[in-house]
Amino acid sequence: MLYPTFNQTLLLLVVAAAGLISGLLFDLANFLIVPFKNKTAIKQVLYFFAILLSFGGLFFVNLIFNLGQFRIFVLIEFVFFLLLERFTLGILWTKAVEKCYNKFAEPAKRYLHGRRKKKEEK
Repeated sequence: MLYPTFNQTLLLLVVAAAGLISGLLFDLANFLIVPFKNKTAIKQVLYFFAILLSFGGLFFVNLIFNLGQFRIFVLIEFVFFLLLERFTLGILWTKAVEKCYNKFAEPAKRYLHGRRKKKEEK
């Protein structure tokens, strides 16, 4: 009886980690969208792969740690931690990355644009 009790606690921790990692996959997809001009097509493709990897990871975790048994609380916990990451850590992380991007990308664009102008004038 000790093994199933320990297994349930381990399952809860692993599914929580899988939910958080899945949220980070969606954040990564959002960061990869920024440099592209046609954002809608790239966004759909990246979100498709993020969803595929997220629920593939959930299936793999459920298969290994829950001995192949599907229980509804596993799905509920996974979605809860996915949403928790998206609405808390995801927002804070996105704001920090946007600030860094704006701080470094805008001066780089101005510098490159100035060099291009000088080449055209010569």
